Amino acid sequence: MKYLLTLFLLISISVNSQDFAEVDAKVTKYPRFSKVEDLATKIDNDFSKDEEKARAAFFWLAKNIRYNLKEFYNPKQRSIRFSYASEAEKLQKLQAAKNNLVNATFKTKQGVCEEYAQSFKRICDLLGLNSKVIKGYARNTPNEIGIPANTTNHAWNAIQLNEKWIILDATWAAGYEYNGKWIRKFNNYFYNIPKEKIFKTHFPDDSLWVLRFGRMSLSEFYNQPIYGHNFLNSNIELLSPQNGIIKAENGKNIILKFKNLALNSAIIYNFKGYRYAQKPVLKMENGITIVSIPNPKKNSELYLYFNNEVALQFKTK
Repeated sequence: MKYLLTLFLLISISVNSQDFAEVDAKVTKYPRFSKVEDLATKIDNDFSKDEEKARAAFFWLAKNIRYNLKEFYNPKQRSIRFSYASEAEKLQKLQAAKNNLVNATFKTKQGVCEEYAQSFKRICDLLGLNSKVIKGYARNTPNEIGIPANTTNHAWNAIQLNEKWIILDATWAAGYEYNGKWIRKFNNYFYNIPKEKIFKTHFPDDSLWVLRFGRMSLSEFYNQPIYGHNFLNSNIELLSPQNGIIKAENGKNIILKFKNLALNSAIIYNFKGYRYAQKPVLKMENGITIVSIPNPKKNSELYLYFNNEVALQFKTK
């Protein structure tokens, strides 16, 4: 008996102790391969260690595949329909569909998170490395705080190296969106994301992956502040508030507390709709830095900048 299957492809949008400078330098000189097999062969010839091969694949993707903002802002439902007579045939056709997606990505040199994740997985398969594509949730703006998404909106990877699983995200490592434009800038934080910080930016849909790295619910994930990538890559720690929705009391300032934040740090803040950013008041108490910000006296969004880069985002009520 034949069955019909429709495959919907997902559309969305640390300080690393290991030094990959030599790997990155070598991969920087690679051509912009149009076939995934050619890239995998080159990596296999140039590197002997699994850690180096994984890094080479990740770095090449982040440096050569451009995020498709047009697809992100105007997503098209992509579906592949096929019939199958057995589980083996179904898996074979599913893999063929994923391979076609990767082949198109290498030809166009662009894609969204699904393309990055499936491409990394395909390279690892060719190199004999054990990797997975993880579907899940990510947040980018304050209006998402406290409002869990109904469906997954992001994809990234896990890879097993030296009998340990590490998490990486080639999409976010490749760059970022700014004022409607894609800014290509490699961010090393997203290669081997620190275990204790994974849930600040990524939440797997599969509960088994959640349990590998801690305990958190989807609602708890969405209730957090939005953490900036460079903030997470520092040793500064937000102690309070842990909730991304700040209920500001009348006549009282908004208070944020940090660990490892120097009093002379370059910090400014702004509320959504305000024309100019301001400097908050900082003071130190028992080794804790207290940041005081005037109450906006209305529902708004608070943006905190460290060294002119967004560090934290909150909703205020």
